[in-house]
Amino acid sequence: MSVKLVEFLRTKQIGENTFRGKSRDLGTPQVYGGQVLGQAIHAAQMTIEERSIHSAHAYFLRRGDFNQHIDYQVERSRDGGSFSARRVEAIQHGRPIFNLSASFQKTEDGMEYAEKFEMPPGPDEIEVSQEELDSINLRSNILFDSAFSIRPVKVSRLKENAKIQFWIQTEEKLPDDEPTQRAVLAYISDFGLLAAATIPHGYMPRVQIKKTKRKLMMASIDHAIWFHRPLRMDEWHLFSTSPVSTSGARGLAQGRMFNQAGQLVTSTAQEGLMRQLV
Repeated sequence: MSVKLVEFLRTKQIGENTFRGKSRDLGTPQVYGGQVLGQAIHAAQMTIEERSIHSAHAYFLRRGDFNQHIDYQVERSRDGGSFSARRVEAIQHGRPIFNLSASFQKTEDGMEYAEKFEMPPGPDEIEVSQEELDSINLRSNILFDSAFSIRPVKVSRLKENAKIQFWIQTEEKLPDDEPTQRAVLAYISDFGLLAAATIPHGYMPRVQIKKTKRKLMMASIDHAIWFHRPLRMDEWHLFSTSPVSTSGARGLAQGRMFNQAGQLVTSTAQEGLMRQLV
């Protein structure tokens, strides 16, 4: 299953700086944002050697059509002594649907620090029934034919401490190269992130709390991701998401991913449309 996911995220070069990615109906009204993010990062990485992505900032401009392939045009903005910059535009039907700016760095040693974080019980300590998984609809098509294993930890509904946490890993071993690992992480980083911003308002990811019956229209506007440390997505990682702000029919959520040793490997943030429908 994981092999199919890796093949899906890999883009094919069709020109000097143009790459093509496949699309797939994952049960969402449009192309899943994590797909475009992961493929765009892979396309940018194809133009760089011996440097790994450390940050990316993206905007979702239009709905993607999952019945049509996506072409990624890469602009080689800069190649310096230690860093490289790339800009990627995703095109469908002759129009841009997404753009991304990314920075890549040669591996080097430096100072080490990360904010302390209270880790929840590990994945082996959590028993999750199929009924529980189905109740929060975590086994969706976005998980790509069960390419991932998930252990839900907690959904806190308290406004002052709202959060969603789950352990996640791929079912099968992934290739060892860092670009593939990071493309897979980028793919999953969009899964349920914006949903965290809805919790203080009485919503739950995929499931409404009885407190409110109002429907909510949601759409990603932008996405940012920072890669702090090496990672392996075929090993368990904790994804912890929480709301930051909601106003003006927009919501902002942040996410952090930790390995089982409690090391912070990735930070991410996303703003999206949150419009209540009567």
